[in-house]
Amino acid sequence: MEKPLEYSTIEELSGLLSSSKLSPKELVLHLLERSERLDSLLNVWVTINPDLESTNSIHDNTSLLDGIPMGIKDIYCTKDMKTTCCSPIYKTYNPGYDAQTVKLLREANTVIMGKTVTTQFACGDPPPTKNPWNFSRTPGGSSSGSAVGVASGIFPAALGSQTAGSVLRPASYNGIVGFKPTYGLVSRQGVFPVALSLDTMGWFTRSVRDATILLRYLAGYDPADKDSKNIDLDFTNTVPTILPTPPSIGIVENFYYENSDHSTIDNFKILLETLSEAGAMIEVTGQKFNFDQIIKSHKTIMNCEASHTHKNNHDLRPDDFAPKVREIIEDGLRTPTYEYIEAKRFQQEYTCQVSEQLEKYDVLIMPTAMSGAPTAETTGQPVFQAPWTMAGVPAISLPYELDDDGMPLGVQIISNHFTDLKLLSDAMWIEEVVNFTHKPSIPDD
Repeated sequence: MEKPLEYSTIEELSGLLSSSKLSPKELVLHLLERSERLDSLLNVWVTINPDLESTNSIHDNTSLLDGIPMGIKDIYCTKDMKTTCCSPIYKTYNPGYDAQTVKLLREANTVIMGKTVTTQFACGDPPPTKNPWNFSRTPGGSSSGSAVGVASGIFPAALGSQTAGSVLRPASYNGIVGFKPTYGLVSRQGVFPVALSLDTMGWFTRSVRDATILLRYLAGYDPADKDSKNIDLDFTNTVPTILPTPPSIGIVENFYYENSDHSTIDNFKILLETLSEAGAMIEVTGQKFNFDQIIKSHKTIMNCEASHTHKNNHDLRPDDFAPKVREIIEDGLRTPTYEYIEAKRFQQEYTCQVSEQLEKYDVLIMPTAMSGAPTAETTGQPVFQAPWTMAGVPAISLPYELDDDGMPLGVQIISNHFTDLKLLSDAMWIEEVVNFTHKPSIPDD
């Protein structure tokens, strides 16, 4: 049976477009019709591109993204659409320019479908967006609309961002792939910040290979981003394939097993058995990271830097901030400078620890989240993802099973700094072994 267009991958759609079996306009109109039917239920969009219906022919057969529709989290500046951060403060803001990542997508002839719902200022207040697997459960945050749009077949890929867990956690809750590259590998220019020591651009796709295709077009040095890394890595000429040798895997047990629910632990242990039977070399890591200190330091850095980002608006319009954003800002303003300095020093030491541990394995793995998606009054806890954001290492979440309530579970896979392509190859191997094919059952679908 042929896969429906709405659940096809970038790679599959690119093949149809380049062979003229499908036109870009036909694809866009198909997804736009689906969006019009489902968005009143799901609340994916802030703004839909008003020029969508004028999408025409393919421009450049050399680009794998040519004619591919994508959603853009509404903290990325766009020259032709407003960028609201889902805040009343910016509800009419038109930046008039593209973030560097958006510019690169346009250069690859990607079709920008519109701007997706984010939790306010990419922080922790629950969004209006619904989880397509169960409307009473959270879609996660902060990249809520981007994750749900991919999971529900409104677009095949979308940009998000991660300061703590805002890509990997929604990916896990929605049963899709979420990828966060090495810190500094993808430009943040033109993206509204939360905390510049932590903010990392990322994206959602339906396959690991699609995540790799996006890395090919989005990675690169940008002098306009002060933390962009000018390193000799070339992502332009190849998309990695599954490696013939199964990876060596280190399991991070402590903290993750202690804080996961029973269904998550049981399914994760079965996953490990499956990977081992398929040939992976698996062992429990000897390193005992101080997760209490990691999470405390991450919170200090994020809150202090967020308070700097928002101070002027907070002074003028404190009541226009959602409760959790306001709490973050006010906590950061109260934090003594020495605590921030200590947290930054700890971040440097911890990052070195993680790098040393990753020299022993191809990847480390652990559950992406404590459980399947919790109820919609929260966006879920970011504590399982934040440690790896703090260390700046590349990380990916893959769906692998449904929990006892029928909600998707994700496995979080990380590797060393700037080994993003190796991570993606190993993740492809794991993805092929688990072969997750479940889709949400949406009432009007």
